[in-house]
Amino acid sequence: MYNLFKEFTAESSNRPKIPNLQSLVTLDMRYCGLGVLPADFFHDVPKLQFLFLSHNYITKLPAPLFNRLNKLVHLDLSYMDSSLREEEARMENPFMKLITGMDMDSNVFQPLNKLRFLDLSHSKLDLKAFIALSSLGAKLEYVSYCYTDLPTLMDYLFQMESIKMLDLSGNLGCGRALNELSFSLLRNSLEVLYFKNASIFNLKWMSGLRNLRVLNVRGNFLSTLEYGPFNELVSLEALDVSNNFIQSWSCQLFSNNTKMYLLNARHNNLLLITTSMLRDFEPLKYLAVGVNTIQCTCNYVYFLQMIMGNSSAVTPQTELNSERSATETIFSIEHLKLYDFDEAEYYCMNFTGKRRVNAIELQICSREDEGGYNNISEPASEEPLEDVVEEYLVIYVISSLLVILALLSLLGIYWYWFYIKYFFVILKNSAILSFFNDDKLYLDKSALVEEAPFNYDVFVSYSDNDRSWVLEEMLPNLEREDLLTVCLHERDFEVGYGILENIISCMDRSRCLMLIVSESFLMSRWCQFEMHLAQHRLLETRRDELILVLLEDIPRRKCPKTLGFLMKTKTYIKWPKERTQEKELFWKRLRKALLTSKC
Repeated sequence: MYNLFKEFTAESSNRPKIPNLQSLVTLDMRYCGLGVLPADFFHDVPKLQFLFLSHNYITKLPAPLFNRLNKLVHLDLSYMDSSLREEEARMENPFMKLITGMDMDSNVFQPLNKLRFLDLSHSKLDLKAFIALSSLGAKLEYVSYCYTDLPTLMDYLFQMESIKMLDLSGNLGCGRALNELSFSLLRNSLEVLYFKNASIFNLKWMSGLRNLRVLNVRGNFLSTLEYGPFNELVSLEALDVSNNFIQSWSCQLFSNNTKMYLLNARHNNLLLITTSMLRDFEPLKYLAVGVNTIQCTCNYVYFLQMIMGNSSAVTPQTELNSERSATETIFSIEHLKLYDFDEAEYYCMNFTGKRRVNAIELQICSREDEGGYNNISEPASEEPLEDVVEEYLVIYVISSLLVILALLSLLGIYWYWFYIKYFFVILKNSAILSFFNDDKLYLDKSALVEEAPFNYDVFVSYSDNDRSWVLEEMLPNLEREDLLTVCLHERDFEVGYGILENIISCMDRSRCLMLIVSESFLMSRWCQFEMHLAQHRLLETRRDELILVLLEDIPRRKCPKTLGFLMKTKTYIKWPKERTQEKELFWKRLRKALLTSKC
């Protein structure tokens, strides 16, 4: 730790690696300036169980790196700074740094079958590096993917189905793509979930997490809490919804969460302490509701003085009317502890008097209405009643309009966020390119020339399950009749090069990119990767030739947002399965589109 080593490269004559330490159990190499590690770097420490590599500059994890670490249980790869990659230093391409990060071989984690703890927090990962996460072992229990620019929650991230503690904080793409099936593979294992600062708008995606004990969704865009999502969280013990926009609730939310003992609702939009909220607070041990603009209602004064142990203010009130006390619900909240208590943050607002009031100094009033919303009486004012009512009404009308306007704006941003983000990415890249000379940009210059020579007319991405359709239907109708050259991975990839290098090379040397979309295409990890990569490559080379061929109807629940956006913005054509006349029209339209791009 804190030892600055020389850079380790595979070409160096010395081939440095860890010395032969057969009994070494723990290795801490944090803050050591590591950049590139040889494939056999850890081969002589077979009994290693704890490995800490955070705060370095490692840019790639080769496949054999962990081959002999089959006893490893703890791996820390957090805070990895990949901004100093040599390739990027030579690129001089400003926006390539936005989509690149630490690279991993797809099978790098496969030997770690005893791994229980993996920390990748604050380490930006390359787009294809996420595929390596599918090879994690079945004993993995504690995982941190926070602030890794994870684009969405893919099923292969949770195939081990053993994760107990998961941190996804700071991944904006994940927060916006949540649905009821996002955590379906972890319903029987997940106990702790951190999802902070991820632009989450609701909690409907939590259904089925019956073993979840701790949920932290701090710093999101939650505006309301509903009973439905919490009804199934029967094991929930601690909930943090602070720094959101949550309003007071009038129906009891946590009646089914009998094990819950902590609630943090600081810094929200709570205006009232309702009777239902008091019922929800009663089983708790620790509570935080500071930094909320709460009104000085009878419920709030009762709530605060009971917690602060001011029993002298409570007892006389219950003796005033014995008939009412026999029917009125008495809440036992004296045991509650406001662990964030600060007198300045627990003042209440008297909107009639337009001032902040110390609720502890007020007298508990009778909670005559069922909700206990009666406002605390203030000393008689010389201001006319009509003026008071008019000012009070104006405040509420303006506040209501502002809240409605804000909610409509947030709703619009939520529904169209993907398109807004895509627009600004294009706008930003165009602005960056305008400040640089084209001669200095690291782009495929041939792709920018209208009459550039291409080796292929079309690059085809398809699933192995659709191979027979490609070979029997597509090739005879494209290559033989119109002399179109088609690039297929099984026929045209160059031997001796990596799969990724072949994919990028063939895409750049093809006039047009074609995706053969089916359910098996969406289930294939490589096909999903090629779809994302095709979109990025078209953006980098400033081309727009992408054709989608739909072999079958894709259910809406299985259609990822990336494909949905491409179908709305790019040319796509659907394959007719039965009528011969429609098939002839299909090939005619497809050939026309390809010949147009060729001309």
